[in-house]
Amino acid sequence: MNNLKKLFKILDKWKYYYLLAGLMLILAMVVRMLEPKVLQISIDKIVAFSQDKSVKEIESNDPIAQEIYSYLPELNNDNIGTVLIILGVIFLCISLLRAAFNVSASSLSTYSTEKAIKKLRDRLFSHLQAVPIAYHSKTPTGELIQRCTGDVETVRKFSTHQVIESLRMIAIFFGALAMMLSINVSYALLSICLVPVIVIGCIYFFKKESAIWTKHEAEQDKLSIMVQENLSGIRVVKAFAKEDYEIEKFTKQNELKKKWGLKLLTLHSYFWPFSDFLVYTQMSISIIAGGYFVLNNQISVGEYVAFYSYATFVIWPLRRVGQIVSEMGMTTVAINRIFSILESETEDYSGNLENNVSLDGEIEFKNVSFKYEVESDNHILKNVSFKIKPGEKIALLGPTGAGKSSVISLLMRFFEPSSGEILINGKNLNSYSKEHLRSKIGVVLQKPFLFSSTIKDNIAYGKPDTHINEVIDAAKVARIHEIITEVFPDSYETIVGEKGVTLSGGQKQRVSIARTLLMNPDIIVFDDSTSAIDTETEYEIQKELRNIMKNVTTFIIAHRITSIQDCDRIIVLDKGEIIESGTHSELISNNGFYKKIFDIQVTVEDEIQKEIGFISDQKEIVKNADISLN
Repeated sequence: MNNLKKLFKILDKWKYYYLLAGLMLILAMVVRMLEPKVLQISIDKIVAFSQDKSVKEIESNDPIAQEIYSYLPELNNDNIGTVLIILGVIFLCISLLRAAFNVSASSLSTYSTEKAIKKLRDRLFSHLQAVPIAYHSKTPTGELIQRCTGDVETVRKFSTHQVIESLRMIAIFFGALAMMLSINVSYALLSICLVPVIVIGCIYFFKKESAIWTKHEAEQDKLSIMVQENLSGIRVVKAFAKEDYEIEKFTKQNELKKKWGLKLLTLHSYFWPFSDFLVYTQMSISIIAGGYFVLNNQISVGEYVAFYSYATFVIWPLRRVGQIVSEMGMTTVAINRIFSILESETEDYSGNLENNVSLDGEIEFKNVSFKYEVESDNHILKNVSFKIKPGEKIALLGPTGAGKSSVISLLMRFFEPSSGEILINGKNLNSYSKEHLRSKIGVVLQKPFLFSSTIKDNIAYGKPDTHINEVIDAAKVARIHEIITEVFPDSYETIVGEKGVTLSGGQKQRVSIARTLLMNPDIIVFDDSTSAIDTETEYEIQKELRNIMKNVTTFIIAHRITSIQDCDRIIVLDKGEIIESGTHSELISNNGFYKKIFDIQVTVEDEIQKEIGFISDQKEIVKNADISLN
């Protein structure tokens, strides 16, 4: 019942179209129930008269047959053909009317389903945009893709065909049963005696199939995740020549999926023969019982033939119920998987302040602690406190896992602090709506994501209506304009491919920098965003940025100290705590963690320069030796 309610939620307002379609099916069923009556009258009136001219019609307690008899002329040798034509016309009209109702019902069902499924896809995608980052961190992308495509398609097929088919079967079953009861009650009850057994078997089948299909879809999720990850990381796979390893891993997972698929087929191989045995046994009982009633003059031959038709109408839904139950089991699993997404908690984007409030005031962290899991004791940040003045340029430095990126994630409200508070302009961060907050904070990530679109569209992603001249200005600051115009034939209209695959790492970072600058944010965050850019280009970019960032609060997360030496303040984090804070010269004089990192980097750079100088000297010696020999 709960899943039925969920299905009605998916069908939304279009469920009323299904009710109208159901009404048309009932009308089609009512009309269809008259078809065997025409056959019954043909036998009892025409065939009986041809056998015995004195028989005008056979007595019948059937009120529907009596009503049709009243519209037919009295039968004699001269009008047999006329009566047959009249009966034929009646049968044709009944068939055409039934077909009209069925077509209308089917059209309504298809129209309603496509509308409802379109809305479901929109709703799913919108919901996935609204769930917090934490949800996406825990749920694999491949699994979400499978649920938004495969599971939605399962629901679509069931809604298009089986919902309306279920209504049709119910209508036919009870309509045919009513007609059978009108002919002979005892015969009717005998003709449905095995129905309870068939229903119990279908319920058992439904439960078993739902359990197996749930396992099957879980393995399908793993397979989808594996394919998605493999194709996203295909360069890594090929770089390490791990194609055979990936194929073997896929094959093993595919084998597990096949295992549950075979279990499902095994269940079907037992159920269908058992179901068919019961159905055809029921049909045999109807045939034998009907013969007995005819021989004992309890029903006419025409009624027997009509009754047989009604019996097949009853048996047909019983034969189809197994298929519907099978698809219902799959659909139930699909609906639960879809609603596991739709029922997940979404982000609260509300805020008390107006959306035109600037964020160029001071930023303050007050005893902020943070952990990803509420039950976990592992704090990513521990009592972090610092204050930043408007327009300051702040660097965050520390080893991997120190909590640098977590500071930015909290500032953008991707996550909420476990304790403490964050203030901007003296107001708690929760006072600002998330949409406004994120529109005013520009982030350049170390691993930038580019969409499968043009370079222009990627740079103008935050402001799609931006004029091309503004896009070019941002690209010039990011030192990517000349590459775009000289290297790529289509210039800014070049399609970059999935995740910007046609661009190098440094080029993607520069496009990302241009994209952020175009937003003209109040706060800019550079999360190790020049790691793939050579030192000379990095210096040129920083020189351009100095003029832009004069009055903009800036965070720089970096591992190269050369990138942060000119910052107003450098905050050093380790294991979620601030261990040092100050300018470059202050931290050097402290002889602490920062000084150690600085010394290591200077030593490494000196060694590299010596190695480069040595190689250059060797090349010069070889060159001079070649000249002497010549």
